[in-house]
Amino acid sequence: MEEKRRKRILLLAVFAILNLCFYGIFCVEHFAADTYLTEVWGWEKISKLYWQNGRWLMTLLCEICQAFHIGFHAEKTISWVLAISFLSLAELLLYEIIKRRIHVKETLNIKHILVFLSSFMMISNLFVLEYFIFAEYTGAICVGIFFNILEVRLVLKFLERGEIKDYILGLVCGIFGIMGHQGAFGITAVLLILLAENTFLNVKNFIKNSIIIGMAYLVPALTNTLQTKLAGSARVAGSLDVVGALKTAMEQIGDLLISTANFMPKSLYLVLCGVAGMVVLVMIIVKRKGKALLHAAYVFLVFILAGVAPFLMTDTAYISVVPRTVYVLGAGFPVLLILLLLLENLSKKLLQGVVLYAGIFLGTQYFNTCQIETSHYVSNGIDYYDVNYIEQQVWIYENETGNQISKIKIYTDESPLGIYYNLTGYGAVNERVMSNSWAAADAYRIFTGREMTVEESDAEVYEKYFKGKNWHYLDDEQIVLIGDTLHLCLY
Repeated sequence: MEEKRRKRILLLAVFAILNLCFYGIFCVEHFAADTYLTEVWGWEKISKLYWQNGRWLMTLLCEICQAFHIGFHAEKTISWVLAISFLSLAELLLYEIIKRRIHVKETLNIKHILVFLSSFMMISNLFVLEYFIFAEYTGAICVGIFFNILEVRLVLKFLERGEIKDYILGLVCGIFGIMGHQGAFGITAVLLILLAENTFLNVKNFIKNSIIIGMAYLVPALTNTLQTKLAGSARVAGSLDVVGALKTAMEQIGDLLISTANFMPKSLYLVLCGVAGMVVLVMIIVKRKGKALLHAAYVFLVFILAGVAPFLMTDTAYISVVPRTVYVLGAGFPVLLILLLLLENLSKKLLQGVVLYAGIFLGTQYFNTCQIETSHYVSNGIDYYDVNYIEQQVWIYENETGNQISKIKIYTDESPLGIYYNLTGYGAVNERVMSNSWAAADAYRIFTGREMTVEESDAEVYEKYFKGKNWHYLDDEQIVLIGDTLHLCLY
């Protein structure tokens, strides 16, 4: 027992070290557009927003911070610690589940390495990076992911032993898990279909397992939908348009899998997964495993549905397929790896080749993660520079005129630059906050400490100073100071 505990601690430490290699830099303070908003709004107001959107683990964290007077800088550090810790715990838990499922012997062999890699790559998959961009709620999301894996363990235990308490506890864990972030919950359904034993033993088992697993997904999902509806979220559709939502979601998912939000070079993720998928398919055919083929097809179907499902009850105007909303779709390679490991009597050379291929995939992911991280901090730095240059002009104006700037009006030029030149980003990931009309004033306040009332833009000022302009860098012409008001045109 002591030896087993020692091995678990060692494994947990290795998972943690790997996560630190990938995401350790985020312990240094950083910002996304939402982060500025959070700090300006304060814990009480932002807590209500998370409450409305069904992300109650973040609501809980906000309430704790408010009750104990924890500042935003400290909260972001706590959030990062929670993220690294609970991702590592989820990976350890999944490692033990997979190891048990494929009947790996206790003596160390190449399958242990593949189980380890599949566990890490499933949880800390390609798309988990986006969760770390949002410093304030990374931790709550990763706590939710841990609860998702805990549900997987308990539901699989119920399928094996038939004790209803395991299933009920699993559902409770699922309800907690989805309250971290709805986009991360799809991993539950995929892992349950992937790892449940004897699903294709006969028709009766197929129906039974499908119903049990389906309810393990639906109960938490519907509970969370009810929570958001009762809390007044506008994201939940008043009337269902399943066809419209499905069409919109599928189109955006296709685009995302090609671009991977620039987390990998264009189409590379699909190519790497496609090659791995062909290997799995060939091995299934060679071994004449009809049930394994049905299992793989079922997993593929659920994998796609898990990405689409969260949007089916969402108003089409609010559908936004980005990595954080389809987290499980970043785990295509480890899903294929586990499907391969479920086949028996694989040759040593094949397994060695798979380890090498997994290493190439993980190395590519790491390289591009570093690119995103570097760009993230550079983007924060340029935003900081721009804000302080503008503040310098305000200070000069106040000293020369005696007027005190207490208001700000935001404008945009003809084509605002979403990402700074030569940086890697996508959407909210590494966006130029000083081109974001709803977040720029918040960033200004956080960086300078100057409190200004945000007012509607002035048509006359726009016509006179900003109309038809399209800047590529910060220019003095974008800063117009009149009376007590800063008129700022974002580029």
